[in-house]
Amino acid sequence: MDPCCFDTTPTRVGWDGSALDPLRPVAEARCRARVWVRERWQLPELVDSVELAVGELCANAVRHGGGLAGLELVLGRGGRRFAPPSLRVVVVDREPGRVPRLPLSSDPLGESGRGLWLVEAVSRRWGWHRAGCGEKSVWCTFAV
Repeated sequence: MDPCCFDTTPTRVGWDGSALDPLRPVAEARCRARVWVRERWQLPELVDSVELAVGELCANAVRHGGGLAGLELVLGRGGRRFAPPSLRVVVVDREPGRVPRLPLSSDPLGESGRGLWLVEAVSRRWGWHRAGCGEKSVWCTFAV
């Protein structure tokens, strides 16, 4: 392989929750994700949707998940035949027993209850799993 053609762009970046501003973790997580997706990966078509999803998932982690433990962005290059390029957002919180669910209905004038609906609307898929050690991961993917 020609060394000149080797792409050294990182395909995974993450932040521990303690590395984020403790007074504004959601705003800082959104900002970091926006800068990384726009400037490092140069995916301007995904910036707004990824920032929205990061904001909603991080806000849920802070409000319902016992605190934001971490944020990770993973860029899948689609190098395999059946794996299309994608970007995955993973938010880790400290409440593995609290299962994220889409609410059956929400108050149209309310200030909460629509976050996961927004994530579902802007992403290709979303889900969650227990991450062990008293944590759970909530994730969503975007087609690149």
